[in-house]
Amino acid sequence: MESGKNIVVLNENDAKTEDIYLSDRVEVRHGRKSVTCIVDVSDAMVKKGEVGVFSDVSRQLGLKCNDQVEILHVQRPVSLDYIKKKMDGFALTGGEYKTIVKETMANSLSEIELASFLTAMYVRDLTTEETVSLTDAMVSSGSVLKLGKHPVVDKHCSGGVAGNRTTMVMVPIIAAAGLYMPKTSSRAITSASGTADTMEVLADVTFSIDEMRDIVLKNHGCIVWGGAVNLAAVDDKFIRIRHPLRLDPQGVLLASILAKKKSVGAEYVIIDIPVGRGAKFENMADAKNIANDFISVGSRLGMKLECLISDGSDPIGMGIGPALECYDVLKVLENDGPADLKDKSCQLAGALLEICGKVQKGRGFAVASELLASGKAMKAMRKIIEAQGGDPKVKPDDMPIGKYRYSVIAEADSKIQHVDNSLISNIGRSAGAPRDRGAGVILHCEYGDKVKKGDKLFEIVAENESKLDFAIKALERWNPIQMQNVIIGKVK
Repeated sequence: MESGKNIVVLNENDAKTEDIYLSDRVEVRHGRKSVTCIVDVSDAMVKKGEVGVFSDVSRQLGLKCNDQVEILHVQRPVSLDYIKKKMDGFALTGGEYKTIVKETMANSLSEIELASFLTAMYVRDLTTEETVSLTDAMVSSGSVLKLGKHPVVDKHCSGGVAGNRTTMVMVPIIAAAGLYMPKTSSRAITSASGTADTMEVLADVTFSIDEMRDIVLKNHGCIVWGGAVNLAAVDDKFIRIRHPLRLDPQGVLLASILAKKKSVGAEYVIIDIPVGRGAKFENMADAKNIANDFISVGSRLGMKLECLISDGSDPIGMGIGPALECYDVLKVLENDGPADLKDKSCQLAGALLEICGKVQKGRGFAVASELLASGKAMKAMRKIIEAQGGDPKVKPDDMPIGKYRYSVIAEADSKIQHVDNSLISNIGRSAGAPRDRGAGVILHCEYGDKVKKGDKLFEIVAENESKLDFAIKALERWNPIQMQNVIIGKVK
């Protein structure tokens, strides 16, 4: 039985005889090995005298079918008292958060108990002190990168903007400037591509913490998948509970982000907070609120943070989907490509150069732009691609973009009022992205553009006809382009 948890199934009569109940904890011993498990009971799955174990338990104990095990009572997790304390509205101490994280990592808490903990933090919120304590506890749950070099810089984007691949332009600019940027990135959850998915078109993104260290020390930067390097590992367990419940407590969000930054040794961090219709933050007040919290908590953790509130109402770049976004990135690194991707990347990179004292205040954007224009950023990117197992000579036209296309055109002269980030991403996913690297959407317009009847608004790109057809049908319910006096563009 697969579960991803330490669970043991006891026969219902055996459990009653031993005074063991559903969700109790027991120690399962086999030889010199033992595992603490959460109890499930059944009179159908296991017979009297039998014990059912999930595969995680079986692997840890080295069990085979018909092996004998010993079942022992254990005390209930101390964390349950702390979770109840938080539910009652009291602040938890650093030691209490460390205990909860430790017992979560030991699989001593059930999903119901973890859900109660996250719900309590959602309802009761966290003080600044609690957020710092939770962050420190999360850092201790996983690996920590120690470069022994300075300065180490990092960035984060709060998300919601389609095609926003600034990381892949920023990292080589920063590396070319001689700073160290060990960038871990995520895969797509609801978007058409995450940074790790896009970078994977060019090179491997799955590395151990030691491999990551070697790449950064030799090349001043990397772009790797954060899920492979085990940073703030407890966060993955929290996310599995948070996402289905749509729970996003601000303190937990801050701790999740900053724990990963602290885990890579970041001393200076830029936080990009896009604001606008369709972005994670749709109003300026919320953006300023979380920006202040980032700066406050970051300083308590020994990091200097700066938050840039940017326009998140429109996609960045023209390509939406792994290979299409890679095309945009490489074109920008060649001093071509989408101007918005270039400008925003240089703004963010420039802010990092300024905050760590590499350049004078107000000179960051110009220096970042020069590193891009001179070709030094592209040279740095090619070194990173090679270090991560890719082809350093790769060109934009080498991108494996899908051959099947469908154009959506304007049915009248008009002006673009809005390009919906979420719906554009949905269409890209319906065409096969990010699993199909060559699938996605190519935008031919952006907010404020004037278009004439017959102009292309966007193209759907797929790797096969069936997925293209599926995406075309999705247009019946998804209209990502809002135009003056026009509801939907004509399709052909």
